[in-house]
Amino acid sequence: MGRWCLAMVLCLAWLAPVQAAESISRPQMVISQMDDDPILSVKAFHIMREAYRRLGIELRPDLLPRERALMSADSGETDGDLIRAAGIDARYINLVPVPEPVVTFDAVGFTTGLKFTVDGWNSLRPYSLCIMRGMKLAEQGTEGMQRLIANTTDQAILMLSAGRCQVAVLGHQVWLDIERLHAGPMRALDPPVASVPLYHYLHRRHADLAPRLAETLRQMRDDGTSATLLVDERDRAIDAARRRNSLPEQ
Repeated sequence: MGRWCLAMVLCLAWLAPVQAAESISRPQMVISQMDDDPILSVKAFHIMREAYRRLGIELRPDLLPRERALMSADSGETDGDLIRAAGIDARYINLVPVPEPVVTFDAVGFTTGLKFTVDGWNSLRPYSLCIMRGMKLAEQGTEGMQRLIANTTDQAILMLSAGRCQVAVLGHQVWLDIERLHAGPMRALDPPVASVPLYHYLHRRHADLAPRLAETLRQMRDDGTSATLLVDERDRAIDAARRRNSLPEQ
């Protein structure tokens, strides 16, 4: 028994530095991720996790409110921000974009019955709007318009349902939230107000990773990996919720 115990101690002592070396060889990075977007941001995280894995890095999310997520990435509290529209680095100067889109986001106008022709952001100007705090695309696109700022997706939906605004600018995935909140029926205006590519951002201390991640994302797009990771069973649930909670076409 004594010899067996001694052998185990020696084995564990030998394994410890090996495991430590493996940990050192696989560095980790923590990325800010919006905590109120369980569909698109989760898909984007799967894509970016695979891109980092191919570079020998383990990616972990830090789920935060939209604005707080950006501030944490810009301050260096996290290593970057998962996905944002192009150009946010003009304001958040410590963030460096990876010059290859991760996913595409459709900004959709939702109403409780109002119907009009959507032709870009300026077509929303005659109406009162609800937009999300931290959704920079909508904040910039509706600047100077009559608008209320919601802190969460649920709040924006309930504000629209209560008549506090005529149009809420959200993503199509909110049909699940509309159903959960019993806020329907509603109408999603077509076409989207804007359809934009979203990019991954790094804190400037990791700027050297940007071109390597861009090339990896291009490889993943070309070999079909990104398309595979974008397939999600929740898409069918969103379509079903849309059918159940949509107003009939006039």
